[in-house]
Amino acid sequence: MCPQRAPRTKRYRTIEPRWVAEYCTKFHANDIVGYRVPLGPVPKELVEEVGLERALRLYRPWRPEVDALVITPTAIILYEAKVHRYIDGLAKLPLYKALVPDTPELQKYLPRQIIMRLLVPVMPTWLIPAAKRLGVEMIAWAPDWVLEVWKERDRYWTPEAVAERERRKKILEALGFY
Repeated sequence: MCPQRAPRTKRYRTIEPRWVAEYCTKFHANDIVGYRVPLGPVPKELVEEVGLERALRLYRPWRPEVDALVITPTAIILYEAKVHRYIDGLAKLPLYKALVPDTPELQKYLPRQIIMRLLVPVMPTWLIPAAKRLGVEMIAWAPDWVLEVWKERDRYWTPEAVAERERRKKILEALGFY
């Protein structure tokens, strides 16, 4: 018998995809833009067996995806957006850059300069030197709704927020979710 999982009680929000789309719409209106673009090669054996187009579809779940990829006349720009976990985005971008030359879908756009950009709501000045050493440009830009999400974390441990979580937990316990 399989163990029962507790029902999901927390809201799940996808913030970064909407945010990076707003940014690209505003700043790259005349460029080619793709979202959640898979990067990296597809195994040659799979391509030989089923052809490139089908292999790309079959292997997509195993290829990492960059939040946004912009193609300009002179460059390929990789965007990763992070509301809180800046280091995750900073760590991913150099790997993504290394995968671009092996990405079949991007071959027709090469050779071009590959630019890495990390989109953050507020500039973390302590991270700028590391970003520069990695060749990552950090961009602080966020609409009001993203800044509100960013501020939520600071309010998490306020007495009001703790009391609200306790109230919610009691309701869920009464409903049998705990």
